[in-house]
Amino acid sequence: MTMPPRNDTVGARPTGRPLDENIDAAILDATWRLLLEEGYSRMSIARIAEVAQVGRPAIYRRYRDKSELVAAVIADKAARLPPVDTGSAREDLVAHLETARRRFTMTLAGTLIVEERSHPELLEQFREGMLGPRRDAIAAALERGKERGEVRPDLDSAVAAHALMGSFIFAYLASGRPKPGWSEHVVDTLWPAFAA
Repeated sequence: MTMPPRNDTVGARPTGRPLDENIDAAILDATWRLLLEEGYSRMSIARIAEVAQVGRPAIYRRYRDKSELVAAVIADKAARLPPVDTGSAREDLVAHLETARRRFTMTLAGTLIVEERSHPELLEQFREGMLGPRRDAIAAALERGKERGEVRPDLDSAVAAHALMGSFIFAYLASGRPKPGWSEHVVDTLWPAFAA
């Protein structure tokens, strides 16, 4: 029998017993939604609990405060991005850009930039938890391409990753989410500078 969400949070959790994954997911999903809709400053633990349909103690058993909760949301979103290794550096770059084109939202970055003066740790968490790993994955794809002889050996892979993803950010800000086919076009344009 399923108990009401508020009863899942009553009483002390037995030592060593895992927390309910459904509640974990509800809290993270509610935080993500409110972060995008209301921004960090207006978002509260009470409001997250309301949207997630859990008691506040369920949140505080998992997270100390809003900042730690946002870090968990960023880590969760980053973990959901599929690894990319097609066996071709060029196709890996297309796949990375396509993931960004289809799934990334600039709303989160905008929210965290607005909060930078009051809460610089949030933008740093975003850099470390989401942007850094994505940059490293693209650089790794280029390094694999060097080993296969597809990519020129003197290419600065980190700078190339910035150029690739920077094209998405500029395109999104200049004219909205790019249309299908855009990822292939960008890689075709940049590839001559990357290729061996």
